[in-house]
Amino acid sequence: MKCAKCGRDVPANSPTCPWCAAGFKYETPRPENRVCCPNCGSQDISAVRRNYSPGCGCLGLLLFGWIGLLMGLLGAGKVDLVCRNCGTQWEAGNPQNRRSTGCFTLLLIIIVILLLAAAV
Repeated sequence: MKCAKCGRDVPANSPTCPWCAAGFKYETPRPENRVCCPNCGSQDISAVRRNYSPGCGCLGLLLFGWIGLLMGLLGAGKVDLVCRNCGTQWEAGNPQNRRSTGCFTLLLIIIVILLLAAAV
């Protein structure tokens, strides 16, 4: 290994250059692009594709009748990551937001409809 300050050869495990006393920082290489659980830090992760949310479908059925069953399809096709160690679920690409479902979207639509109905 070469010293960045004086350019001389330095032993690989030396914390400083023996000739100019320049210090070195050794960093352990980190594996890049590794997915870790935001809750426990485990790397034992599996990917699950969302298909249909029975909870959102039932809520849609109660609020909008038979056509409301289609509300269970909100968020279908998205991929969730699930930690096999602790069971935490989150959207792929978004470890901060744990499993945002279409039910939130459905409730937002209902609130907007109720506000518009109250304004008329």
